[in-house]
Amino acid sequence: MTPTTDLIVLFRIAERLTLTLVVLIVAAIVMIGFWRTVQRVDLTEGGKLGVAGSFAFSTPVFVLLTIVGYAYVSLSAPITVTPAAAGQAMQLAGGSAAGFIGVMPVPPGADTAPDGDPDHARAVADRKIRSLNCLAQGREMTARQEDDLALVKLDLMAPVWAADWGAQDAFRAWATGIDPADPNPLARATFNAVHPVC
Repeated sequence: MTPTTDLIVLFRIAERLTLTLVVLIVAAIVMIGFWRTVQRVDLTEGGKLGVAGSFAFSTPVFVLLTIVGYAYVSLSAPITVTPAAAGQAMQLAGGSAAGFIGVMPVPPGADTAPDGDPDHARAVADRKIRSLNCLAQGREMTARQEDDLALVKLDLMAPVWAADWGAQDAFRAWATGIDPADPNPLARATFNAVHPVC
């Protein structure tokens, strides 16, 4: 995980711990108030509790329901981090018990390889291919759109072609449907890769 990702996750953990502490402090204050109020309620035989007595005796139930409800919402919402386009801020996913999704903006110049570093360039191309595959996943596409997608991914792979990916021409022929022969498995894995969160 990157430093930005670590910061997002730590922030979300600290946020939940803080909210948990606040709920427990409020619950403790309410319970102390309950104990002191009960001591003042007259429970002589045949006497009526009244509004104050009824409220005092129902307080523990409300506190318990509050803590259980908070624990359900907080603990059933996973913390996940997903990459996104530049400028996107933190988002809260929809749903009744939705998890916090920290969206990391891509900083300007992140696609620029320092001093022509081939590993960095390959990582950037791999990230773009994974994003394209995520966008295409589960969508109905025409044959032309599928061909265009394959050509775009091939254009991303061409400048960073690895020696262990085999012959580039043979892989291009497979990707464009010209040659049905099985391509190099490493190149095919890169070509078909998606982000884990897709």
